[in-house]
Amino acid sequence: MALHVIFPGPRTTIQDKGRLGYQNTGFAPGGFMDRVASHMANVLVGNADTEAVLEFCLVGPILRFDEDVNLAVCGGDFGIEFNGRTFPANKTVHIPAGTVVRITTGQVGTYGSVAVAGGLDIPVVMGSRSTNLRCGIGGYHGRALMAGDTISLRHPEMGRLDLSWRWVPARRLIMPSDPDTTVIRVIPGPQEDMFTKEGIRTFYESEYTISSHCDRMGYRLNGPAVASLHGSDILSDGITNGSIQIAGTGEPIVMMADRQTTGGYAKIASIINVDIPLFAQLRPGQVVRFERCTIDEAQELMREADRQWRDHCRMLAEGNPKNRQKEPFKVTVLRGRQGSPSRRSRRSGWNMASIKRKKRQ
Repeated sequence: MALHVIFPGPRTTIQDKGRLGYQNTGFAPGGFMDRVASHMANVLVGNADTEAVLEFCLVGPILRFDEDVNLAVCGGDFGIEFNGRTFPANKTVHIPAGTVVRITTGQVGTYGSVAVAGGLDIPVVMGSRSTNLRCGIGGYHGRALMAGDTISLRHPEMGRLDLSWRWVPARRLIMPSDPDTTVIRVIPGPQEDMFTKEGIRTFYESEYTISSHCDRMGYRLNGPAVASLHGSDILSDGITNGSIQIAGTGEPIVMMADRQTTGGYAKIASIINVDIPLFAQLRPGQVVRFERCTIDEAQELMREADRQWRDHCRMLAEGNPKNRQKEPFKVTVLRGRQGSPSRRSRRSGWNMASIKRKKRQ
């Protein structure tokens, strides 16, 4: 059985968990831009959560399948359209053999992940199927997908199962919304002491707009300049996913999945792990504000997110169409409150206050 690409979309690549363990030799990890969306799409169709997906930016692909297949798209309010019907994101859809499927574009979210039951038959390069466009390795011949490409599935028999009852509860699908300021939590960076007190205050109290200069490598932000003591140049050191560099102009740059392995700009902060998927889904023109978070809080939030993820996977694994939840399927949109910091997760609705209550019980 094979997947045929009729229209690829402008920047559709194959991505998985990333090429881990090679950053010291100059290879960026790459991988999912929105880890939560990609994991969710995979488990909806019965794959391992780190399986490779088709990741697109804003405009999704048009595909055709030789045989029956289970398909899911997660990441924004995208949809799956075929035979005159449109199905929402975050739900498993059973696609009949020979059907042409179009991934529709929505108003919220930037990156979408299309998971196909059975897994894509793509060679593993240095432990990953992810596409590294700059190096031309991994994925489909080291490049973005093109019309006419054909990709086989490793386990096509997965398409014989009907998993169309699987969906994601609305409370887990909170997304950034265009009109409001999105609060992103960060921990102090390793070079925070290179900035003036006024510069640090500017960084945390100002609003920044996502510029048009954003891609899988990084997002440049427009807004007030962050003042440094003696410039922001440093001897190059390691860059992590979510590192926020301050350029010589005082402009913040948030490093993402395809970031360089080292960088020579001082890092004032780093986005905490649970908020990176939310930040990745912001579109140019949307507004963000940064909120300081402690390392202990960030670790606690990550542990809670991991617990909820395991619970959700267990629910799907043990699910039964006759006993599934009756909650209506819908997408919940985050409505940020300007000037009102919140420690609420933008993904699942839990917050630090609830975690502290659990500890006291």
